[in-house]
Amino acid sequence: MSTSRALPVLRTPDRYALHDTARLLLDFTEPWGDVSVDAHALGMTSAEARQVLETIPGSRVSASDRTRPESSAEIRALFETGDPRLDELAPFDVDVFDRPLGSVEDRFLDLVGSGPAALYWSGFAWPAAPELGLKPRAKDARLQIVLNSRAADFDRPAEDHTLFIHFRSGDLERAEWLARQAGLAPVGPDECGC
Repeated sequence: MSTSRALPVLRTPDRYALHDTARLLLDFTEPWGDVSVDAHALGMTSAEARQVLETIPGSRVSASDRTRPESSAEIRALFETGDPRLDELAPFDVDVFDRPLGSVEDRFLDLVGSGPAALYWSGFAWPAAPELGLKPRAKDARLQIVLNSRAADFDRPAEDHTLFIHFRSGDLERAEWLARQAGLAPVGPDECGC
């Protein structure tokens, strides 16, 4: 069972504004290793998935339908050879894992269409909040931009996008404090951080 929670702190149709705000929040973090970014896009057409694979080397692709018999390696090979059966296998999920801060975010935001997608930043600790009696905390510290959905787990499709602060269950006060540091406030209740 996950111990993390996610607090939505900004909702806008401007995905780049969310990215700018996420970077601002990252400025408040404390080092806890190397900050990394992961990206996930669900339900992409073969053309959309191909664009991500060609633009962000090392991206992984799989069939959105997990019951399909083709492995990720087989699907990747079909993309590499330009196999015409790809359209029959769509939709696809594309993943980018463990990239350095600033290395893929802009390109990924440019490539994502109208399907659900997300950027996640991790590898840091939320700072101490002495006025709240809180020490730094790395457990469950993440930032997430969810595109085309209003939920951290993508189950509320939308035409806008949401920025979530992830935090340890029971640490809502810290998440609200972090939001205030960037001039933000919750735009909905906290939810499972999944």
